[in-house]
Amino acid sequence: MRSPADQHNTTRNNADAALRAHSLLHEWVLQHGGRLDERTQFARDDQRGVHIQVKPDQSTNLPRKTCVIKLPLALTMSYFDAIDYHPSSATNDGHEPSFSSHGVLFPKQFVTSIGSEETTAFFLMGQYLKGENGFWHPYIRSLPRPDELTTPLFYSDEDLAWLNMTSLAAAREQRLQVWKSNYEKGIACLRELQFENADSYSWELYLWASTIISSRAFTAKVLAGVIPMDQLSEDKVSVLLPMVDATNHRPLAKVEWQAGTDSIGLAVMEDVTPGMMMNYGFCIPNNPFEYRTINLRAPPGSPLAQVKAQYEQHFAKASPNSGSEDKYYVFSINYHHTTDAASQPLELSVFSPDLLNTLSIITANDRELEAIEMDEDGFRIPVAQYGNSRNFIAALNQIVIELLSYVQRLQSSASQLGEPRNLHQVYAKQYRESQIRLSQAAAFIANWVISRSRCSSGSESDTEGCEKLVNSLLARVPSSVFDSDTAEKIKARILTQKSLLPEGNRRDELFLFQELFRLLPTDMSDPCRECLVQISTEARRVVVISDDMGGGQRSEENSGPHGLFAYALFICFLVAAYRQNASLISPRLRSWCEFLLTRYTPPANDVSWTLPDENDEAILSAFGSLIDDHTPAETFAPVASIVGTTPAAGERAINDWWLSPNWIRWAWLVLEQEMVMNVVDEPLEYIIYEAEKRMKTINLLYIPGAAQA
Repeated sequence: MRSPADQHNTTRNNADAALRAHSLLHEWVLQHGGRLDERTQFARDDQRGVHIQVKPDQSTNLPRKTCVIKLPLALTMSYFDAIDYHPSSATNDGHEPSFSSHGVLFPKQFVTSIGSEETTAFFLMGQYLKGENGFWHPYIRSLPRPDELTTPLFYSDEDLAWLNMTSLAAAREQRLQVWKSNYEKGIACLRELQFENADSYSWELYLWASTIISSRAFTAKVLAGVIPMDQLSEDKVSVLLPMVDATNHRPLAKVEWQAGTDSIGLAVMEDVTPGMMMNYGFCIPNNPFEYRTINLRAPPGSPLAQVKAQYEQHFAKASPNSGSEDKYYVFSINYHHTTDAASQPLELSVFSPDLLNTLSIITANDRELEAIEMDEDGFRIPVAQYGNSRNFIAALNQIVIELLSYVQRLQSSASQLGEPRNLHQVYAKQYRESQIRLSQAAAFIANWVISRSRCSSGSESDTEGCEKLVNSLLARVPSSVFDSDTAEKIKARILTQKSLLPEGNRRDELFLFQELFRLLPTDMSDPCRECLVQISTEARRVVVISDDMGGGQRSEENSGPHGLFAYALFICFLVAAYRQNASLISPRLRSWCEFLLTRYTPPANDVSWTLPDENDEAILSAFGSLIDDHTPAETFAPVASIVGTTPAAGERAINDWWLSPNWIRWAWLVLEQEMVMNVVDEPLEYIIYEAEKRMKTINLLYIPGAAQA
């Protein structure tokens, strides 16, 4: 094993060689008429590698609009070089720019077979194989060698263990499969055409070339000065820009491309101080373009699969994804969106619209699926429609579950990894930690929206009260989870960016059973609580439900069949009170009762209902037996003046009254549609602590806010 000193010396030698290679690249560009502004220079450090900076000894800033780099078109490398492309007409100065293959010309049949994207990769391989005799040798020499690349595609099995459970692990496998398939198609075609030295175009070299292109290339727009836009397929033509790609590190530097007829210029659009980088792109700490992907499958026949099929049928050209598995995005709290932050909805600052809209389909009930809207921008369930905020909250809850589960998986697997032993593992550890922080911050924001919809969220409705509540929640999170900068950014998002939920639906729409009585007038609330709590408590005591029918751990106070039965009791009571005298309840509850009775057909008096689900029917039969035969008349007495009299014991199963078997089954069916199920209880616990325990969830009854009525 090499000593640490030997490893350090090798790293230092490689660093010096990289800086020398870029100096020679600069000389090559100068020889062909290009330039680098004399106030700038190549520099290198361990964090950013080789980059361009304003010389530290400069006494003044580099002013905005300075053209820092001018690169002759003849030095660019793209598909147009591979095919010896010649523009159809001369430029204004009479000079006709051309693109040259410089000794690596593939058969036309090969180019046609594999397409422009793969042709560029094979062309870079061919130029690499020419070595010092190649035209682009000074540029290729400045590129990282295959053994110097740090992308996951080049990781060993030991290194890949550090990516286990991350989104990047699956993305790596997917990309490898695509690239391997593309390579095998290309190499088979070269061999079939008996192309010279075809066997030198190895899989390892293809992997290097494709990685260089995917990480350093620019879009075809940079060639717009000489190639008509209708000939530029931006998604399929990648352009390598020698020396310019050394600036590819800092995303938010303001730059302007100057696409000329004989050169490409890169101008800075902000003053740059001495010693500062002018780089733009990626690969920096606290990356303002960091995100993670979430894969959501659409099983055949599912509502999501049906909606996607309908959308692709009507908006085929607008649909970017036609497969059964698409990618959806969660953004870091540092993510730089192109839209004005103040005008961007809170949820869209951390979740892509497609993610929210797709999860809304997955969590939709039957009536919400009927409300789906479609246009070229996608499909969605309109959240402002009466009763549809339930769907939005349910979608956010699914995101919270996914994010917290992801964090738990990463934290659990990290305990088995130890300390990183090489640069690949250092980068992978940094990535894992950034993905955890990203997911925790996004879960906090999603949970904020959900918690504000909870009846227990408090009375803070003004800005000052809202800020107080945010501060109290953030105070529970240690600095090891959210540092001060992250906490301030989360707070700023919450306080300055409005939720997608309409104003009247941001508070008090989700209720635990014991919280429902707050919605009733005092003279109705007390007798209702006395009656319903007594029945539900007795049901929990005497009605035993087996695990295979939903009992066991799920039968906690607000979960499982016993919890649903309590909610059903409340719905039956409220609807009965509405039918007896609607003026006794609030306008909000009147609107909800009208909505339920219109949407869900009330039971007939002359037909006994039987639920289609055998387990549900068995459970409700047990509860019905309790009400019919084992609940004394005194239990119902407090609410008799509100909902009507109660039949005698033994006669309650055949009469039309407020807790008849039919009405209980009707309420049960309503609950299946109108509850928000499996809401994470106290999600901050799973953000704060590295807990591997199973997340505790509760079921909450949704009652639309007054603004929707």
